[in-house]
Amino acid sequence: MRSGDKSFNDRLVSRTVLPAIYLWLLASGAVVYTGIMKPDVVLTNLDGFIALIAIIGSIAAPAFNTLLRTWEAEQANEVADMPEQFLANRVEDAREHEHIMHIQKQDNDHKVDMQRNPPEECKEDCVWERDEESTE
Repeated sequence: MRSGDKSFNDRLVSRTVLPAIYLWLLASGAVVYTGIMKPDVVLTNLDGFIALIAIIGSIAAPAFNTLLRTWEAEQANEVADMPEQFLANRVEDAREHEHIMHIQKQDNDHKVDMQRNPPEECKEDCVWERDEESTE
């Protein structure tokens, strides 16, 4: 599934569950903020605030717990996959290093061969890379 394709469940969660969780967090934060800034308002209407948070929380709390369990399962899968990922990365790095060494060996062999046996049309005109030891 591409990242742009969403299943019915993904759309359902993003349109119903997530707004309920955000509303619950917003309402709870507003009650706490109001309780800090105007404690007399919260104390006189405490039953109303508790009912508001309970009504929204009756939908949001189980959904939030489900999201947390799903996240924990994903984290557990990632941790379980780490050894295989490390092994794959190590093998890939070893192959890349081997490839680079092979390319450098071929390049060096070619340079040495061209210094020893320059092409006929280029024997005197061409300047080949020389080792610093040979120029001293």
